[in-house]
Amino acid sequence: MKNRFERLLTPKSIAVFGGHWAEAVIEQCRKLGYTGEIWPVHPSKRVIEGFECFSSVDELPGSPDASFIGVNNEISIDIVRALSAREAGGAICFAAGFSEIASRDFSGEPRQQRLLEAAGSMPLVGPNCYGLINYLDGVALWPDQHGGDRVDQGVAIVTQSSNIAINLTMQQRGLPIAYVLTVGNQAQTTHAELATAVIEDDRVTALGLHIEGFSDIRAFEALSLRARELGKHIVILKTGVSQVSRAALLSHTRSLSGDDAAASQFIERLNMVRVQGLGEFIETLKVLNVRRAVGGYRLLSMSCSGGEAALIGDAAISVGLEFPALNTEQKTDLNVILGSELRVSNPLDYHTDIWDDAEAVRSMINAMLQIQAPPEGDRISANDQFESIADIALLVLDFPRQDRCDPESWKAVADTFVEAIQNWQGVAAVLATLPENMPEFFAKQLFAAGVAPLAGIRDGLLALHHAAWLGWAAQTPVSPPVWLPDRQAVTAKAAVLSLLEGQGKGASGDKPSARRASQQAWGLVHCVQNDPHAPRMLDESAAKRWLQRFGIHVPLGVRLSFADLRSSLKFSKALDKASPTFNYPVVAKGLGLAHKTEANAIELDIENRRDLERAIRRINCDGGCLVEEQVQGGVIELLVSVIHDPVHGLLMTIGAGGLYTEVLQDSEHCLIPASRDEMCRRVKRLRCAPLLEGFRGRKKINMDCLLDALESLQQAALQLGDRLVELEVNPLICTADECIAVDALVSVRDS
Repeated sequence: MKNRFERLLTPKSIAVFGGHWAEAVIEQCRKLGYTGEIWPVHPSKRVIEGFECFSSVDELPGSPDASFIGVNNEISIDIVRALSAREAGGAICFAAGFSEIASRDFSGEPRQQRLLEAAGSMPLVGPNCYGLINYLDGVALWPDQHGGDRVDQGVAIVTQSSNIAINLTMQQRGLPIAYVLTVGNQAQTTHAELATAVIEDDRVTALGLHIEGFSDIRAFEALSLRARELGKHIVILKTGVSQVSRAALLSHTRSLSGDDAAASQFIERLNMVRVQGLGEFIETLKVLNVRRAVGGYRLLSMSCSGGEAALIGDAAISVGLEFPALNTEQKTDLNVILGSELRVSNPLDYHTDIWDDAEAVRSMINAMLQIQAPPEGDRISANDQFESIADIALLVLDFPRQDRCDPESWKAVADTFVEAIQNWQGVAAVLATLPENMPEFFAKQLFAAGVAPLAGIRDGLLALHHAAWLGWAAQTPVSPPVWLPDRQAVTAKAAVLSLLEGQGKGASGDKPSARRASQQAWGLVHCVQNDPHAPRMLDESAAKRWLQRFGIHVPLGVRLSFADLRSSLKFSKALDKASPTFNYPVVAKGLGLAHKTEANAIELDIENRRDLERAIRRINCDGGCLVEEQVQGGVIELLVSVIHDPVHGLLMTIGAGGLYTEVLQDSEHCLIPASRDEMCRRVKRLRCAPLLEGFRGRKKINMDCLLDALESLQQAALQLGDRLVELEVNPLICTADECIAVDALVSVRDS
């Protein structure tokens, strides 16, 4: 491991500062078998835990590789400064009272800034964190109890919560943990930076991250690329919702995307997998720790109970795993072993008749997995037809209580399974339906045999699905970096619409450029000096004319101003002038309203001039009126929107549109820029996707036209950049030949 954290993570010498907390660190180092130097530092004590004390940093016999600072926040700053001056390898700052209290104490942020300045280039983890444990080398910069033990290899876990870190070390599911690291306030060392450091260790099999928020988007993108190069996978438990993304939006998008959709899409874009709980987190890491790629979602399950088989079948299908039907060879071989009167299927109930017959159990497993019996004296070999059978071999087995029952016959079945699958080309797992029925000692034995020990039906099956998805994601092209505003050099392309060519202000400096004047004319920049950060909505007519510039198709129509509508004579003349430009039936809409149906601002199916006049009189047209040809021959209505997320960039939502937006809640999300292939995948994941392909004899849409429209909307959003609040087309009516933006909303900020 060659990085700036090498000395901190694998120290030959440790300095500990403080009283009680320093004693606790020394105790944990001893328990874990640390063999390096330990140097307690205390201004008045002579001995701590049997080690001679030093009164200050200056008295230390050398520059410590790692330091644990367990004193109050102000003294911590002085110690960090002294350690940095001695070129120490790094320090853990345990104290609180820094940026985490900024909301209730104004001194917190300045104090953290002074700490950061004191550290200089010396690696600093925290403040407000417990530290780290290296179970590979026996290092515990940790002031409390933990439940882990030394390992030769295992997963690394990096978390923002010290208490969650403690809880994870206490797990009894057999997960081998190589590192546990807490990051605290991330004053200097970020979550992604520490994760990148430990993933470089060859003994680390996979990485688990508990994250409350992404502090550095680009650092996580770099972490993803490095993990991909190393062939290691990352599991993320993301909690918390950013307060800055709670601003109310004007469109339907809010109800679809939620506050957390951008974070989920960012994780997926990085080819990392997001889990929803600690059980799922641990079980997924266990599958990845086996270090065998899960090549797909096809599962062969074996249990001695019909009830278990049914439970596994229902749960596996619900999480996206598949049960391939048994082929002729499998059925024939199983019937020979289990009896022709037994109905064999996948998942398999092999009954208890063969429970204590090791040879019969072995033959059953070989028949299910189509592992051929060897000639006398030869090794078992996998069938050449493996690729057509399955990806995962699963034995369902709950161990009995160790304090009241004899587990020997259960262990015999498991041992037979382990022996039989040694040449199985896929991933093998033993799953206990209840987590407590997978003993830790046996989980460790299974790991040693290259078998994943899974605890709990849903968590275990989700773990297998996640591992299969990660294997697929590792083969896909690397996504480009997400769009983020360039805060150092905001360019015209990043922050301002390029509607007309222009070179800024004229020579006198008192006139706006042609570009700025054009933006004002379009309504994309407000002329009045209002709050530049307040969202402002363009009316539908202006929004559509702007979207047309990017290639979005809109219905043929005409805009009637409020002045046209106030006077009967002007109204009649305006309709006389407009009527030749469109064909009936038409739609009349009031302008300046986000939700026209609820505001009585829209009327459809207008067949003639007289009905059009009456419709305009009936609906709400206080902001003017838009008359458009009504789109005919629609196959499906979609919603497409882009919002600006202040953390993750621009988030596109694609979903069922029109009246079905809130009813169906059928949507997919992706961060942009997104490739055409990724957009196509999102569309095909919609529940309404079968309608696009000509469901039950109906016409199918032109998918190329839809993807063209999505790419055009993406370009429109990228042009606005962080001035965009939201851009929504709902509905985008897809016919057999084209995609037409029937309604559009654009909300922007002037700054």
